[in-house]
Amino acid sequence: MKKGFFCTLISLLALSACGQQETVAYESLVWVNNYYLDHPVQTVSATAGGWLFRGAQEFKSEIRVEFIIPEPMNPDRAKRQALLRSICPAKSEVIWQTLPSKNKIVISVQTKDRKFTDSRVC
Repeated sequence: MKKGFFCTLISLLALSACGQQETVAYESLVWVNNYYLDHPVQTVSATAGGWLFRGAQEFKSEIRVEFIIPEPMNPDRAKRQALLRSICPAKSEVIWQTLPSKNKIVISVQTKDRKFTDSRVC
């Protein structure tokens, strides 16, 4: 009886471990922070001026890149998502070779008063 219980318990623990995502490596977080310091968002478009880079932080298996923006973005969701996509590191950047495939980079923007927020997975 004890043997059956322990076998079941071990099986359940093994299955739960398979679905766990990898945490973000410190080196990946440093790389992303440096990337956005070297590639400020105001170079994306004339309307992007005044974006405040708040840094990249680890959240579970994600690297969340946060910006404070001076005013709400375009009400057209497709246009907002296109702009946020252009802020993502290019697929040729080294981060995509070093970041585990289950990890992702998320661009998050919000106005100072927090009345407008949006995000995009890179």
